Amino acid sequence: MDTNKKQILQDEVDKNYQFFKTKLDEIIQKYFGKYALLRHSEIIDYFDSLDDAIKYANAIYTDKLYSIQKVENDGPVNLGFIGVQLNA
Repeated sequence: MDTNKKQILQDEVDKNYQFFKTKLDEIIQKYFGKYALLRHSEIIDYFDSLDDAIKYANAIYTDKLYSIQKVENDGPVNLGFIGVQLNA
């Protein structure tokens, strides 16, 4: 993967992570333990498993410009580009 594509993916992950942090208090009770699929600073949907979220995202977003965060009390964990690479 070229450097430009890596930077675009990392920027998407970073923006989604910042957005997710602002929404966590609103969604934690209803979606605790679920996985949120994010794209362009928007929560697309929630999934019961990471695998389900990845499969859905890969089928819909062939450009791989998305990220996934688990909704939990400890706050979001920014997996950054490593998380994107796991989904590639």
